[in-house]
Amino acid sequence: MGLLVCLVPTAAHANMVWPALYLQTRLATIPVVALSLIIEVLTLRFGFRLSWPRSAAAALGANAISAALGAFLVPLAGIAWEVFPGLLLYRAGIASTFSPLTWAVTPVLALLVTTAVEVTCLRRLFHLDWTRTRWLQWTAANAVTVGIAFGSLWVLSGAWETYRPWLVA
Repeated sequence: MGLLVCLVPTAAHANMVWPALYLQTRLATIPVVALSLIIEVLTLRFGFRLSWPRSAAAALGANAISAALGAFLVPLAGIAWEVFPGLLLYRAGIASTFSPLTWAVTPVLALLVTTAVEVTCLRRLFHLDWTRTRWLQWTAANAVTVGIAFGSLWVLSGAWETYRPWLVA
């Protein structure tokens, strides 16, 4: 029974939802994971100049750990936003949980979490040295992945057809 509960999407277990929880469900979909692996293997192969087998192993390892930790850390980053600074912005009337500002911050938080987890994994498990160029390359690769997940959330859900930001406080 416990295994069945684990197979149900995270958002189905929530008593309340917030943008980071929605985004996390898209980050864990097969098409997004597959595109992420392709993008990151190519980044490791051509940007970091690793061999194909090492690029594939590093991308698989980093993404496996990122998926496992990200399932909890991305929604937690969203909660952290809700508590601070979100709460201050909500009280000032500048934003709300589903306002355009919170939706704009959500992929940035996911990018920070996934990049931090994957870079740590690549440094410790695959002993990669990090230069400023490598940081930028890896962050850009993760930004594309998070962008695909975020875009799929809007396009596939049809939310873009009915979203009216001027109606949200």
